[in-house]
Amino acid sequence: MSALEFGVKTGQGGYSYEDLLKVWAAAEDLGFSSAWLYDHFQSLGDKSEPCLEAWVTLAALAAVTKRLKIGTMVTCSSYRQPSLLAKMGATVDVLSHGRLIMGLGAGWHEEEYEAYGYEFPDQATRMRQLKETLIIIEKMWTEEKSSYEGKFYEIHDALCVPKPMQKPRPKILVGIAKGKKTLPYLSVRYADGFNATTSSLQECEEITKAVLRYCEQYNRNASDLIERAAKRRGRSALEFRKNAVERGFIIGQTDECVRRLRQFKDVGVNSFFLSFTGDTEIKPLETFTDEVIPQLR
Repeated sequence: MSALEFGVKTGQGGYSYEDLLKVWAAAEDLGFSSAWLYDHFQSLGDKSEPCLEAWVTLAALAAVTKRLKIGTMVTCSSYRQPSLLAKMGATVDVLSHGRLIMGLGAGWHEEEYEAYGYEFPDQATRMRQLKETLIIIEKMWTEEKSSYEGKFYEIHDALCVPKPMQKPRPKILVGIAKGKKTLPYLSVRYADGFNATTSSLQECEEITKAVLRYCEQYNRNASDLIERAAKRRGRSALEFRKNAVERGFIIGQTDECVRRLRQFKDVGVNSFFLSFTGDTEIKPLETFTDEVIPQLR
């Protein structure tokens, strides 16, 4: 098992670019391994709040950070053509000097699809579209000229110049909230790992077991394929609101956070992407770095 890594996930809803930059700079200084945005066009809280577009913001943050791995957790494959996503990802990898991790998912926010004029197909269709997206991105990042004809997308002698700086290509993660079949299969067959966006130990363990079965089937190295987004919400003094328990967040004083995170570590999780209450406050990141991380390594 590789050493544990910790990343910070900031939502853009309600925050300025300067707010996000402050948190990402602090995360880099504190030694977090990665930082993430979410791919939504409107705030997931109060829709009247400002919400910066993920990939434009990611490119700007790439230019002013030095060490953090960066990405979106996760990019909705429905919102942009796969060929465009390949170009965007390659560009951000070049701008960041090889620090992109491409997080991809099948999309879920039906209200947002409808608000912005996107068709919201059934889940099975979105899964098939995600599969074709993964195939096209792989081809465009690794082939001189790429052609592909699928049911939903096609490209013909498509160029992706410049290629990503990372060789053979940036790491790709598939976002999985639940499920034991299609998404775990895609994460093993067409990507480099998965991000289990759940705070349920049982769901995470079920997803992990499904991924491990596909690893065995396709002769993949399982130790590199287990990632997780952990929701840890708290005030700067590690005090938590009681109703957060019902929402599945990892909450409590330092010892409780350590205990819960260690449970996920024990089922094979090797990375945690953390969201904190008050995304633009630095104190929770400092407290977590000083009090929690040392007890998990």
